[in-house]
Amino acid sequence: MDINNVDLDTLKDYLTKLKKLEAYNGYLQEHGKNDSITTLKNYFNDSIFISIPDFQEGNYDKLHNTRAELIEYIQQNPSRKSYKKFIKKERTYKIFLRLLR
Repeated sequence: MDINNVDLDTLKDYLTKLKKLEAYNGYLQEHGKNDSITTLKNYFNDSIFISIPDFQEGNYDKLHNTRAELIEYIQQNPSRKSYKKFIKKERTYKIFLRLLR
């Protein structure tokens, strides 16, 4: 895979690791959405909140319910913060930064 692009299979693999693939499939059915890269990116933006270091280290139990919970967690644990400058170079994890401020 080209590190400049993240494909549908990679994002679904991320959901599998986070044990959220079944929830995503339910989301598709519930909202009448087609399985596409855009839909999947929107799902990540609305439903997947985990720090990049936790994801990279396999700490999938550190998944948070809301963006606010994740932000609070990162503020309390500065070592769990990733920097956009680094992530933009290695875009495979950029999906976790969407709309996170």
